[in-house]
Amino acid sequence: MEDKGSSTGCSGYKFWNYTIKNPDTHPKSNWTEYSLKSHWKSKGADVVEGIYENAVKRENMPKYKLGLIKSDNGYKLIYLSGAENPGWKIGDIKAYLTKTASANLYKVKYFMGNKTVNEDLYIGFERGLMKLIWTDREENLYLKLYPTNEDDVTTSSGVQSSGTGFAISSNGYIVTNHHVVEGSSKISVRGVKGNFSRVYNAKVIVEDKNNDLAIIKVDDQNFTSLGIPPYKINSNLSDVGNSVYALGYPLRATMGDEVKLTNGIISSKTGFQGDITTYQISVPVQPGNSGGPLFDSNGNIVGIINAKHIGAENASYAIKTSYLMNLILVMNTVPSLPKTNTISSKKLSEQVKFVKEFVYIIETE
Repeated sequence: MEDKGSSTGCSGYKFWNYTIKNPDTHPKSNWTEYSLKSHWKSKGADVVEGIYENAVKRENMPKYKLGLIKSDNGYKLIYLSGAENPGWKIGDIKAYLTKTASANLYKVKYFMGNKTVNEDLYIGFERGLMKLIWTDREENLYLKLYPTNEDDVTTSSGVQSSGTGFAISSNGYIVTNHHVVEGSSKISVRGVKGNFSRVYNAKVIVEDKNNDLAIIKVDDQNFTSLGIPPYKINSNLSDVGNSVYALGYPLRATMGDEVKLTNGIISSKTGFQGDITTYQISVPVQPGNSGGPLFDSNGNIVGIINAKHIGAENASYAIKTSYLMNLILVMNTVPSLPKTNTISSKKLSEQVKFVKEFVYIIETE
């Protein structure tokens, strides 16, 4: 080391024969936003691959833009922009996603903003959303920005997805969301009469894309009957403040195949931005609840779960049953709907014991 001040009149020191080593060992890729888009235009993409952006910027949660690309055992999330830590470079790996037993839900090795590893989360995909589901904090939602329907990208439908459906007649008619079965080449139904090991094939009978509704029917030579549902469909408008509950099959990788109950109230007679076709409800919903029934306190079906408000706590939506009745009436063969509610006088726990036999897992691919 030489004291520059003693020989040149300058202040400071000059170091000789020293090499500064501060290697960046973070896993990297050569992907950029441009190369990802070029790859998908050339090779095509599956239904979840694409570019996503954090929908809501919060404290300690930058507005990341990330690319999701398929890998051998699942997917990789590629950092593209938005980090507050200057150590992040385009192409750095943000997360590794590994398949689980549940369709469209992945175990994650996630690199935090300071590049430490966190594995206490899952990532789920549903209807153009990527959801980071943490075990110790509120979930984060990412909107899919690319590819859109207008982009010149061939999208394969090989990725399996999962939702919920419910019976409206004994001879195999089941209601779910349009987006659950949209574009599917195969539809399967699990949980008929509580048997989750038995899988029945089904087909779409009628659908309403605008209102996100579909009616499917079990189409299987081994099928006999769903049984007579113990509830009625109430197409009257429900009042704000009425107690309601939902049954469905969310987050099956972590919660299993047992039906899950969540409850709340009707918060508003209109949905997002005043949508008259839906209710806003305080019932918590998660990926997999889509297409499930919303019951009132008497066990009547008053809605069909279809969405959660991005960035809002306990703000979910359910399609009003009047729109389901309109869809039923345009069917070539109108099914015989339940005429009697046999559970209206029972307490909630007893109602659930009866109705869960008629709420199913809907799997598509």
